[in-house]
Amino acid sequence: RIFAMSNTKRQITMKTVATAATGLLISTSSSFLHTSAFTTNSQIEIRLSRANPLKAPTQQNAKYALHRMSAGENESHRFQTRISIRCSKNKRSTDSSVLRMSTIEDVTSRSVKAPMNGTESTTNGAESDTKEIVIDTKVLTAPVENSTFLSKLQEKIGSVDDKRLIFPELSSGEVSRLYSTLRYDISSEHGKMTATHAPGSVMGAAALVAGTTIGAGIIALPTATASAGFLPSSAGLCLAWAYMTATGLLISELSINRIGETGRPGIGILDLYKNSLGKGYSAIAMAAFFFLHYSVMVAYFAKAGSYVCSFLTSAGLGGWETPAICQLLFAGTIGSFLYLMKPKEVEKVNNFLVLGVAATFVSIISIGAQTADFGALVALENQHPEEVVNAFPILFLVLVFHNVVPTVVRQLEGDRQKITTAIVSGTVLPLLMFLSWNAVIIGNVIGSPDIMATDFDPIALIENGQNGDVLGGLVSIFTELAIVTSLVGFVYGLVDAITDVAGIPSSGPVYEKWRPALYAGVFVPPLVFSMINPYVFMDALEYGGAFGVSTLFLVLPAIMIWKERYGDEQKPITVKPMVPGGKITLGSIWKAAGTLIVEQGAEKLGIIDFIHDAFTK
Repeated sequence: RIFAMSNTKRQITMKTVATAATGLLISTSSSFLHTSAFTTNSQIEIRLSRANPLKAPTQQNAKYALHRMSAGENESHRFQTRISIRCSKNKRSTDSSVLRMSTIEDVTSRSVKAPMNGTESTTNGAESDTKEIVIDTKVLTAPVENSTFLSKLQEKIGSVDDKRLIFPELSSGEVSRLYSTLRYDISSEHGKMTATHAPGSVMGAAALVAGTTIGAGIIALPTATASAGFLPSSAGLCLAWAYMTATGLLISELSINRIGETGRPGIGILDLYKNSLGKGYSAIAMAAFFFLHYSVMVAYFAKAGSYVCSFLTSAGLGGWETPAICQLLFAGTIGSFLYLMKPKEVEKVNNFLVLGVAATFVSIISIGAQTADFGALVALENQHPEEVVNAFPILFLVLVFHNVVPTVVRQLEGDRQKITTAIVSGTVLPLLMFLSWNAVIIGNVIGSPDIMATDFDPIALIENGQNGDVLGGLVSIFTELAIVTSLVGFVYGLVDAITDVAGIPSSGPVYEKWRPALYAGVFVPPLVFSMINPYVFMDALEYGGAFGVSTLFLVLPAIMIWKERYGDEQKPITVKPMVPGGKITLGSIWKAAGTLIVEQGAEKLGIIDFIHDAFTK
């Protein structure tokens, strides 16, 4: 196992704890306390910190807490334990000084023999009362003048009380990670099993984030931003990056808190939403999840179908094909490949295609930069900031990586600093790629008289050979490969989501029985929509960005964090806020996303055009 869980039915041995490198998590089933165990020089120290701090820092309450711990509420911990309880309560006295009760220590002899030579611990069940309690009282802060302005500002921003922390060692930096991932190896010579710490790498996690972010949405980026101009669209893209990175860190905070609460790593994104939001809002999250994924697949089928038709025509096989038939051919080919091939074989093929995506992208940038008009690209007369608002659905869509955040948290063992580094660095690389892609593509079509038209497609213009056949061919290959590689991830993500919702196991005979229906549920709905409207590529992506991304990855994470940090329940948390700004940041996120949803909804329904026509007549 990768972590140890103890409850009233399962006991851990000292051998298991001793072989962990550091920071092995032990989660109890009792709501009274949480336990984190650490090994140092083959000696075990168990620190127990009470989930709900004592109501008053008195010796009597401390004795009572210790008595409860030794008398049966931690019945599963049957080994000699050193208990360090921090009994703290900040209370402002008449002289404005803050007193903190500290250093309440006791050694309970719960009577076990725990030799460190690998044998299992034994228990005789004997119990003993608390021997001694030492209370030191210190004045930790000097008198501070009360400031009405500062107190109001702090109230507006919001704060999280340190008393709510389940593991103070994690926030103080004494311990960096929440648990340790262990790898067990059996020696071929002696047959002995050894456990070693096997942490995930920050670079690997950042690569996962970057790979997830770089998808086929990049194809729609120049079309969405050409009318606004390069400079305003670049500013909008950087703003969208800030929002999406912030919400990725918010989901990380939720994941860490959920692991600390349940002692179970590896919680998926839908489970996270369900546990945090309850039935009502989780239904909205689930609907937004499927709406986003199906919208993107509709766009992929529509775009890929056009490439299939072009290929048949160029190969001399045309004359009978229609857009709907071409989409059916593409979906049938990809669906059969994913259904019939083993996951490892699919992974090998996909990795090869990803290398093709990277190679063609570098070639496009290097060749396209030679023909791009960068002077006109940054000229003030070609900048139209009033148009950038309409590009935000696509800007948010191309920066989605949030599905893999729980995986990143699990790989990096709940280490706040490593997770932050992986997410920020893993999103900066795609941001730079998108900026360079936009500069080269728009720079090559900046002189087109139709650039301000709503249906202007810079990618199609370049593919038709305006700037040479080499650049046009590279753009076509890049687009096709990007669609295929992105589609693989979307299919697997939807299959997993449907199995979770339907309660179908992810492997085994029951899964194999339902597997044809699962793949039909993934491919048939978006294929039908794309066949009805073969030219729905941009519209489908705009709908997915405006309503799917904004709801799922902007509005709901901010609401979940607000509820967790500042809600009336004030339940224990594992990590302090990972995004600064408190309520102001959370409010700005959901207000910006809510404004986008309302604005795009009014535009899609024709309300804005109706109002414009009514006032201009």
